[in-house]
Amino acid sequence: MHKVYYDLHIHTALSPCADDDMTPNDIVGMAQINNLDLIAITDHNSIENAHAVIKAAQGKNITVIPGIEVSTSEEVHVLCLFSTIEKARSFDEQLRPLRSKIENRKDIFGNQLMYDENDELTGEVSDLLIAPSEISFDALHSLTNRHGGAFIPAHIDRDSFSVLSNLGFLPPHINIKTLEVSQNGVKKGFVEQNREKYTNNQIIFSSDAHRLWEINERMNYITLPELGAEAVIDFLR
Repeated sequence: MHKVYYDLHIHTALSPCADDDMTPNDIVGMAQINNLDLIAITDHNSIENAHAVIKAAQGKNITVIPGIEVSTSEEVHVLCLFSTIEKARSFDEQLRPLRSKIENRKDIFGNQLMYDENDELTGEVSDLLIAPSEISFDALHSLTNRHGGAFIPAHIDRDSFSVLSNLGFLPPHINIKTLEVSQNGVKKGFVEQNREKYTNNQIIFSSDAHRLWEINERMNYITLPELGAEAVIDFLR
């Protein structure tokens, strides 16, 4: 068994709330500096930059999981992670028609930049990615499962955009294996205070990084039989 040090919630410059210097190579470089084994790219409602980060990490002993932080119609944020870019793209193709058609106001929300693996700008997304999509929490769970992905309610300890704040509870009719708690929630003792509620769930702790210096250092790990995307998703789902 191997200890795998991770950060499974990282935004690129595609997310309007992230810094423009969250480019593929800068993210991979910071993950190397922090001695991480595993990262996930989880931009808001889009997969566009994930493949570039995967390519930028080739040969650098870092596994990159492609994912999306989906905002449901109830404005619950969920991490949807996949073992391959092909599965992630197939999921994204079905999610895209359900994305908000509100146009991004760069002067208010920020840029939504697409990069290639060499950090060359390739375009911008015009739809406002942080707006809620037209898919419910339950329907998103089903869609993620159909594509073989891991469905992880994000930062459940927060007072907004979380399953607990917006739905009021973790739906008992849905089988959810993994939950995410923010680093701030860890500091406030959320896990210790709620341990009995989530005895059937495993909890991960990621950064939700929107800036390079927010990416986790080598502190949180999962234990896997081998390091690889398939093993990671099997563990999470």
